Order: sequence, then structure tokens, then C-alpha cells
Amino acid sequence: MIKINQEAFSINNKLSKDLSALSKEIFLLEQKPDAIVNLKFINDEDIKILNQKYRNKSMPTNVLSFENDDISKVHTNEIGDIAISYEYAAREAEEQKKTFHDHVMHLTLHGILHLLGYDHQLESDAECMELKEVNILSKFNIMNPYKYE
Repeated sequence: MIKINQEAFSINNKLSKDLSALSKEIFLLEQKPDAIVNLKFINDEDIKILNQKYRNKSMPTNVLSFENDDISKVHTNEIGDIAISYEYAAREAEEQKKTFHDHVMHLTLHGILHLLGYDHQLESDAECMELKEVNILSKFNIMNPYKYE
């Protein structure tokens, strides 16, 4: 399940429903049907602050994932939090000639996979993660996000 915080930026009902269906699909595939993720849309400045604090990179980015690593995880099933820069994602979608909807679906999937332990530091891990993303997104009629004009 995904809990979406839309305090600063709202998304339409279709995207909200699709994000819920996406998270359900991922958690079923990964055999974690009770998992919960918190998703918040923030601005470029706030994601830049988080990126600096947690990754030592002084620039905005599209998505960041924060794994819940305390004891509450066992009791709440909340595996972590995802922050998406609404502004960054909108710009990136336009630059890559994708819809905002499809791009946010991909960013959310990418973030959830990080929370589930997937990574892309090594080329072999990146290939595995990207293949999983492409396969899951295809179930939502979303084209391969790694092939854009």
C-alpha cells in the first residue's frame, strides 16, 4: 500500500489510483503484500536539502528513498518513505517527452525498489533493476522509461 501526502502538490485521481495499484503489484511480486510506503511530493529546494543532508550532493534530484530501519517497521509494515520533487519530475518528463503520469509512476516504482533492497551501483544490479522496472511498468501500459528521445 502507498500513502500519498499531497500537502504542497496535488495529483489527479487517476495518478493516485494508479500509484496505489502499482504499489500493490510490486508488493505482491516481492511477496510483501502488507508493506506500506509513504510518498510525499516536495519542491526542488526541499529535495536539494535532503539530497545534501543524506547523499552529500548539493543539487535537486527527482526521487529519494529513505528506508525505515527502526523497530517500528516490524509493527507498522512501513518499509520507508519516498520523496519526489514535483517540479523536477515535471521538467524531466517534458524534456524526455513523457507524460508526467508515466514519469511519476516510474519514479515511484524506482523508489520502492530501492526500499526493497534493489540498487544500481553495479552494472549487473542496474540491469536487473531496470528489467524489473520495465516489466512492471509494461503491466500499466507504460513504455520502457530508459528509451526516450
